[in-house]
Amino acid sequence: MLSDLIEEKLIMPELSAEKKKDVLKQICNLFTQAGVVEDLGQFIKVIEAREAIESTAIGDGIAIPHGRSATVKRLAVAFAKSSKGVDFEALDGKPVQLIFMIAAPEEARREYLQAVAKIARLLKIKDLRQKLLQATDKGQVMKVIEEFDSKFPARLEVKTQQGRVIYKT
Repeated sequence: MLSDLIEEKLIMPELSAEKKKDVLKQICNLFTQAGVVEDLGQFIKVIEAREAIESTAIGDGIAIPHGRSATVKRLAVAFAKSSKGVDFEALDGKPVQLIFMIAAPEEARREYLQAVAKIARLLKIKDLRQKLLQATDKGQVMKVIEEFDSKFPARLEVKTQQGRVIYKT
């Protein structure tokens, strides 16, 4: 469940950064402060390299930047909100307001893919997005995430073959 991967110290109820690159650095820093990432500079490079391939903005004001690295101690998710919105070069052209960043160790490929899929699936729910936008502090964000985790507890199974997702439930 998503609430198992996110904790209050990995939540930023309002970003101060306004540019995509600065936003990514600010969220990456949460992982370092929480003891999830050992080498901040290396993890930022991983996240920026992934963004250079293709924007992780999935539309509707949502982005899910993610990366696997040897500098990551355990799978974790950070959440940040930008009331103003940030240009993430989304396909729908909308600024991003809700950002869930995933950090995973190199060897956690399956769990990493499951986390990406679970977050993308949950964020399709308009009511969840609206409640996250209305949340003003870390406790409220956690409460919203826990509420939707309990409504949609199904564990996602992801099967891969040669590094490609071939099956999701």
